[in-house]
Amino acid sequence: VDSSKFPWSQRRTSGLASLPEDIRQTYQQLDNFAPDPKSDVYDILSTPGCPPFLLSEWLNIVRWKYVDLGKVLDSAHTTELDPKKTHVIDDEIELALRVSKSSGGVKSSSDHNIAFTMYIEAVAFVFPQRREEFTQYNTYLSRLFHAMEIHLHPRIIEYDRSVRNQMAMQRNLRLTDYSEFEHLRTAFLTSFGVGSNPASSSSNTGGRSNRRDGIGGRNDPCHKWNRGTCQKSEAECRFSHCCDRRGCRGAHRKSECPNKGPA
Repeated sequence: VDSSKFPWSQRRTSGLASLPEDIRQTYQQLDNFAPDPKSDVYDILSTPGCPPFLLSEWLNIVRWKYVDLGKVLDSAHTTELDPKKTHVIDDEIELALRVSKSSGGVKSSSDHNIAFTMYIEAVAFVFPQRREEFTQYNTYLSRLFHAMEIHLHPRIIEYDRSVRNQMAMQRNLRLTDYSEFEHLRTAFLTSFGVGSNPASSSSNTGGRSNRRDGIGGRNDPCHKWNRGTCQKSEAECRFSHCCDRRGCRGAHRKSECPNKGPA
């Protein structure tokens, strides 16, 4: 394939020339990694002193894709192990792994800081010129966590996910280009943003909103919580942690409900 004949070829050439040195260097590294990212990861894992990080997320780093901090945190705080799983690096190399079961993902500022610190070390191992940027961004998030009430922290976590997802799609951006993410800040970190107040159900309410407490929750009871399977805190859950027995809505599960009326 002759890439010089692509309609965007001239724009790419001129665009790369105008980028800051650290971003231009990242593009060059990604071009080098692109032909065989799985072998690149094998080489990373074979290097003494490489940071502990999930294989799947190493692949995402060398491809400059979104990294799931929930998986990163689960790898640091294991509860038990799933059966052995394998991942083929190439036709001849197969890594056998025992994968930790999920412990619930990133739920708090401390969860996020632990996972993001691990993320910084992994990114800096591959792209050392980006360490300061990622560290500054993590400090920025820490200040947001400190400035907002705890029940609003899930909004910051969602904001960070959206920022990193956009940066994965636009490689010319830095995490510290805060003005480029102002629309995401509005969406997730303001009371009127669409990310903080998703559309709620109007059934059985005559079209009225079912939102509660300003973080996108609903008055409808959480059926998973009633069964004991909801892994979210009440602040994170889209539904109310209350009894789902008809006409009750008490602060207890259905199995503990003193009201023996219709289910």
